Amino acid sequence: MIDWIGSLLTWLAAAVLVTSGVLKFGTAASFQLTLSQFGLPRWTWKDERFARAFPWIELVLGLGAILLPSPWQVVPSIGILALFIGFLVLVIQVSRRPSTVSCNCFGGLGDDTVGTRTIVRNAVLVALALAAVAAHRSPASVGSDRLAGWCYPLPALLALAVAGALVVCRTVATRRRRAHLVRTLTVQDVDGNEMPITEFQDPPTFLVFFSSGCGSCHSVVEHFRWWPNLLKDGWDLQPVFLGRPEEFRSQEAFAPLVEHAWYADRSLAGAMQVAGTPGVAAVDAEHPLGHLATSGHGAIQELVLRTGWRDELPSESADQTAG
Repeated sequence: MIDWIGSLLTWLAAAVLVTSGVLKFGTAASFQLTLSQFGLPRWTWKDERFARAFPWIELVLGLGAILLPSPWQVVPSIGILALFIGFLVLVIQVSRRPSTVSCNCFGGLGDDTVGTRTIVRNAVLVALALAAVAAHRSPASVGSDRLAGWCYPLPALLALAVAGALVVCRTVATRRRRAHLVRTLTVQDVDGNEMPITEFQDPPTFLVFFSSGCGSCHSVVEHFRWWPNLLKDGWDLQPVFLGRPEEFRSQEAFAPLVEHAWYADRSLAGAMQVAGTPGVAAVDAEHPLGHLATSGHGAIQELVLRTGWRDELPSESADQTAG
């Protein structure tokens, strides 16, 4: 009985990590964004290499804890425990920040905002991993010894099957969520009249997001008036102010655009995968929730302006806008 209980504890802790790793495959961009929002060292998120490698680390640790015979199985189990402790410490730190942060938990399957539920869940995982290390039982070895030799790979296959089923569930849920957002997301004009985001599909539109408290936004909006003349052919350009008109009207940099901008809350930027302001997303018929999302002055200019735009820039603003 002790063997079965110990192997079950190990399997549960390892299966969580296997599932987490599998669910992160194909989500490197959003995971990279999460790493930056969590304030981790820049080398973890400056490009996608770490974001692409991390799911494999989780998968190897999880499968190692399941498949390696005792006592070698305890090595990846300790790795799992260390990882879960790191996750717990990180979410506690992030939860203390005044602004909300998306955790991209389990590749976007779990609760999307770091909070009390995230902390409790990670604390339970730490307790589970600690119990697995204390039990130090290999699920594959116990299954093989108690049942038959051919059962050795079954615990690993079962963990992968659970992960695969959750990938399917996430895919279905994501499609339903995106369809709902496409139907319901709107922006407002300065008078509060609503317009669905689907109106930005034709012509395809670059939505540039600004927030009133963003220092970089003050700089970018000064150059925004030149961009329609330098825009890529076939595209429209629209400013979206995240907040209420009165928040922007009193600020000299934003005042000229207040009557012409669209207004929304940060949920719209989040739905379009825009991580920060100033930011931009490209909306067209194939991508009603936007794609090519990026942020920062230079990155926005390279996305929305046509090739050779610097040569066409009015001379009196060339130095400022090219910065």
